[in-house]
Amino acid sequence: MPTLYTTGTINQPDAGSVGLSMAEKIRDEVTTHEAWDLVEEFTAPTGTVRWYVFKCLAAQSGLSSDFFVVMGRILSNGKLCFCICEDYNAASHIMSYFPRYGSNSTVIWDNEGRNPQTSTLSTTIWDGSSTQYWSWTPAGTSTKWWILVTEDQFTLAFNGPSNGFVHAGVYIPLSALTIDMPLQIMGTEGSYSGSYGGITRNPAVAGASSQAYAQGFYRNNTYLGFRGDLRYNDRLQGNQRPVAEIGMVLSSSSGDEAIYGWALGKQKNIRAGNQSAPGFAFGDAYVLGGNLWVPYLPTDNWIWDTGIASS
Repeated sequence: MPTLYTTGTINQPDAGSVGLSMAEKIRDEVTTHEAWDLVEEFTAPTGTVRWYVFKCLAAQSGLSSDFFVVMGRILSNGKLCFCICEDYNAASHIMSYFPRYGSNSTVIWDNEGRNPQTSTLSTTIWDGSSTQYWSWTPAGTSTKWWILVTEDQFTLAFNGPSNGFVHAGVYIPLSALTIDMPLQIMGTEGSYSGSYGGITRNPAVAGASSQAYAQGFYRNNTYLGFRGDLRYNDRLQGNQRPVAEIGMVLSSSSGDEAIYGWALGKQKNIRAGNQSAPGFAFGDAYVLGGNLWVPYLPTDNWIWDTGIASS
């Protein structure tokens, strides 16, 4: 099934209602794609969070197993929080094999380089220390949005009083070690920092004990190739905007790269330029490779492939 790209505007009387409408829009748009199912949606008794659990089907993604993206909506203010995991038990609401990240935690990884802890979806959102998540907090009474859904990823962009994006799914490994489930999540806001993303497994630390940095990667300033000026078409590149691919390297702490590695992979379906073009509005697109590519913010130089032909 091709990439699905939709966009629109939400208007509500308060920020909490904006978050509710946005969560329901995400639920409906993501599950329109044949690669994604809604496993369950629930609010625990006396809980302050409503949970939405999405499953990406291995038959569509090409991975060895299904994987899951969990969204929690805080009822009081509409804040949306996201985590990715390799396994989920709907009967007990338990997540397994999700990113663990942070400088003050040491983890004994399992034999595939995964975090062995579990997390139960219950009455409140994750604590952010053992379960890392990425988020968006609505503000005001409206937001513009776009949603991209592919066979192995989805991306959410928000523009208004509160701007941001969340991106979850498969990345392309560029490492000597085989990574059977190359899953990652990132965004502009998170429990650790919006400048970082998380992966679900790192075979370099299989069976070892190391800091949780082994599952964190830098989101910014890692590029593969030349980032050109997005204000102009490049006559030497078929009059297209010159862009670079976006690399992924693990974040470091005190030389631990010798334990858990450094070069990790690159982002799928995302490119980056240098200067953004003036006069862009949210949802406007660049032309690249015959398709339309959109930034999450008109002034940002990261762009996503909508899968829509430019002509």
